[in-house]
Amino acid sequence: MLSKRLVIVANGELKDLTFYEAVIRPDDYIVCVNGGTGHALALGLKPDLVIGDLDSLSAADREEVNRLNPELIVYPSEKDKSDLELALDHAVKSKPNEIILIGALGGTRFEHAFINVLLLYIPLRQRIPARIISEDQEIMLVRDQATIDGNAGDYLSLYALTNRADGIITGGLKYPLSNDTLYFASTLGLSNEFISKQANVSLKSGLLLIIKSSAEKTAKDFSWPGH
Repeated sequence: MLSKRLVIVANGELKDLTFYEAVIRPDDYIVCVNGGTGHALALGLKPDLVIGDLDSLSAADREEVNRLNPELIVYPSEKDKSDLELALDHAVKSKPNEIILIGALGGTRFEHAFINVLLLYIPLRQRIPARIISEDQEIMLVRDQATIDGNAGDYLSLYALTNRADGIITGGLKYPLSNDTLYFASTLGLSNEFISKQANVSLKSGLLLIIKSSAEKTAKDFSWPGH
């Protein structure tokens, strides 16, 4: 059983390595998913575990992995689960106190990012806190309560992933909810705003997808069609 945080490095987009250098702690347990190994090595990390079919590792990365000699769990390229799902299945068995995923977003394949968000349900089932972190966003699934750090002006969106999510109470946000209900495919929870450095969300039943977006990054890099 791990008594520390576990960081999963996937093969999605990492735009600013210095951002991730600040996120990762010296005592984190580092799990590299297939080509995410290259990201970890670029960050100067020593992988504790490399998992997947290893089809997207460069020759140089393979050579460095052989030198560092982490634990290897190799799967065939044709399989019923993605490499990231396999990594999460393995991660929850070690019962870390938290799981952070980086490199799980970005790129041109929306279906990959979409299912990677839904895969957060694997640690949620085991009551292990888990988040996807990128330079722009922080994403989590919640069925009881969560505290999210941010800055005044940052955006926080809440979406019901079940037919309804009931008894929602929020704090630290411009538009508070007080024992309210969000329904599946409703935009009521879209783009609330932080009014302090911390927001609190709790609910009595259902499942919420919570997405925090940096106001600075959003203003610079994004537009919001339909909003």
